[in-house]
Amino acid sequence: MAEIDLKILEDIGLSNSEIQVYLALLELGETTSGPVIQKSDLQNSVVYNALNQLIEKGLVSFIIKGKIKYFQAADPKNLINFIEAKKNRLIEIIPQLTIKKEQKKHEVQMFVGWKGIYTAFNKIIEELPKGSDYIGFAAGAEEQFSEETKTFFRIFNKKRNDMNYNVKLIANESARKTIESYVYEKGQKKPEYRFVKGIAFNGIIIFGEKVLQVAFEEEPIAVIISSKAIANSFRKVFWSCWTNSKN
Repeated sequence: MAEIDLKILEDIGLSNSEIQVYLALLELGETTSGPVIQKSDLQNSVVYNALNQLIEKGLVSFIIKGKIKYFQAADPKNLINFIEAKKNRLIEIIPQLTIKKEQKKHEVQMFVGWKGIYTAFNKIIEELPKGSDYIGFAAGAEEQFSEETKTFFRIFNKKRNDMNYNVKLIANESARKTIESYVYEKGQKKPEYRFVKGIAFNGIIIFGEKVLQVAFEEEPIAVIISSKAIANSFRKVFWSCWTNSKN
């Protein structure tokens, strides 16, 4: 007869003493604790503790005859039920564990080049629900952009318009004339702008628990920070600036 791989029983959560007692009971059949102690070669207290644990796990049962307890190992198939019970208990707490993971999730993603820029901005479209407030600090004035940047914004503005976002952007007062003269394609809703004197942030969009920052340099680059605290911080700054700026 092939030797039993006891490691499997350890892997499903049985202690060494529980394994020894369970195996002894399988061989002995219905019996009192004495023969189990003798066969397992374990101390009395260890055997009694293991028996109690196995009873709780549904792997051992007992009956009382004349005030004496007789123990019996459950059918080995009950080991499957034992595993299933553990699995079901684990499934119950997965949502809570997931919430904890999401609460602590902090991530920084960097996107370089035009393909990266499209990927970064598409994340806004993928994650920000239709009809939401789309808020942030404008990336700059159209006149300073390269042709590639202008092409990008025309494509992205169409996607943004299709999502029916309420676009609210803050820009520097110095860019007002250029921004107000920008002509949007037919059917596209014009963003609502407000302007601040001095220097405003450039190229920042706040969506959900994330912040995207973009710089349209010779090789464009975008960074997405996933952090509820940072997103909320930028959101507070935005609404403060929005309240105190001119439309």
